[in-house]
Amino acid sequence: MTMFLTLRLENEQATEQLAQKFARVLRAGELVFLSGDLGAGKTTFTRHLIRALGLNTRVKSPTYTLLESYELPESAPARTLHHFDLYRLSDPREWYSAGFEETLSDNSIVVIEWADKAQGALPKPDWRIHLTHDEPLDELNDGLDDGLGDELTASSARLANEMSFFDVPRFVVIEAVGEHAVQTIAALR
Repeated sequence: MTMFLTLRLENEQATEQLAQKFARVLRAGELVFLSGDLGAGKTTFTRHLIRALGLNTRVKSPTYTLLESYELPESAPARTLHHFDLYRLSDPREWYSAGFEETLSDNSIVVIEWADKAQGALPKPDWRIHLTHDEPLDELNDGLDDGLGDELTASSARLANEMSFFDVPRFVVIEAVGEHAVQTIAALR
């Protein structure tokens, strides 16, 4: 069973609060796919997630390095968080040739931006999180929403156009795919 949750994030503080909630439900061994347009907030969400897991360090975007790994404190649910940005991958086979599959372990949490660039090389994720500036299309939730989704207003797009870049609301569609994810998605409301 797959479950969906759609939320409106009014500002970066709301993104940080979501990351804090997400940190409380994540477990070692889980795989998270982040998607969204450039500038939608994927790396910002990951930065807040890493901090919510107890690591107060500079979080760099792995756009050029493809991978940044963070050793987490003992209080975190995993020993390591591996943050990938696969935007620059030109062929899914590069996932294997770089040895990245070795990062998938029961002792780590793996967050992958642009996972579609390695489609076919990656296992099924536990979570899929899609961030966007635009209101999600109804087709994303038709027949799949379990009643957890927040109602979104049509005026949100107009409001976004009137606000500065950093104050523009974002929308997030969280898809719980793995068994543990499905059992805990309600805690993200």
